[in-house]
Formats: sequence, C-alpha cells, structure tokens
Amino acid sequence: MKIAIVFHSGYGHTAELAKAVARGAQSVAGAEVSLIALSEAETPWAELEKADALIFGSPTYMGSVSAPFKKFMDDSSKAWYARQWVDKIAGGFTNSAHSTGLIF
Repeated sequence: MKIAIVFHSGYGHTAELAKAVARGAQSVAGAEVSLIALSEAETPWAELEKADALIFGSPTYMGSVSAPFKKFMDDSSKAWYARQWVDKIAGGFTNSAHSTGLIF
C-alpha cells in the first residue's frame, strides 16, 4: 500500500507530527510511505494519484489551515474534479497552540 503524507509546517511542529504518522504507517507490513512537505517544492501530483491513501496535515492558524495548505487545497481542485482520488483512504491531522497570557 502506498501512503502519501502531505503537510505544511510553519514552525516544525506539524513536521514532527507528520514524521510520527509516517512511523506508524511504516509499521504496517508492505506499506510504502512518502512525506511530502508543501513548502519544499512543486506538489508531486502524479505521486498523489498513485497513492492508495492520502493523509493531510496542517497547523491550525486563526481557526483554519495555513495559507500554504489552503493553496494546496485550491490547487487540488483539478484532481478532485477529475475524480482522481476516488476510492482512496484519507485522513488528516493538525495541531494548535494557545497562550493564556494573551488578553483581547
């Protein structure tokens, strides 16, 4: 089974989660896992199309995904419209922080 983990990490926290997800996926016999950091290069659309499972990760910024992850979502509309990801297993993860020292 080919598993692609697509993520954006602004400060490194989401990258650490992506690595943990990858370690878990790699513990399954026969799993081929690839980590795809959105900030590094062009999105490898062909690799995502060949994957059996897609796992998405983004930090939570202001109650939503990060801007680079949103761009990826918008760019994926062609694959979605062509139904390239039909019958794939999908999952996702996020992380967030909050400071109790802030007063609004």
